[in-house]
Amino acid sequence: MAVLDPHTPHQLVREIQSLLTQNRNILVRWIKAHAGYRGNEEADTLAKKAITEGVVMKALNPRCELKQHLQELFFFKMAKSLG
Repeated sequence: MAVLDPHTPHQLVREIQSLLTQNRNILVRWIKAHAGYRGNEEADTLAKKAITEGVVMKALNPRCELKQHLQELFFFKMAKSLG
């Protein structure tokens, strides 16, 4: 896995390594392909579409981000209605 190589010549991989160093709560590990992991299957589909169609698609945000966004909207609307 290129992201684990400390001597990689690829700039994008070095940027990812830097982000991983700054965010210790992110775990990168190998998983078996086509084993039904939802996130992995979605990433594979998006990568294939980008290669064949030249289109980069945005993956869905994690559930925790969606929950946080909904809470922010709710509190914003509540504050607006109160004052």
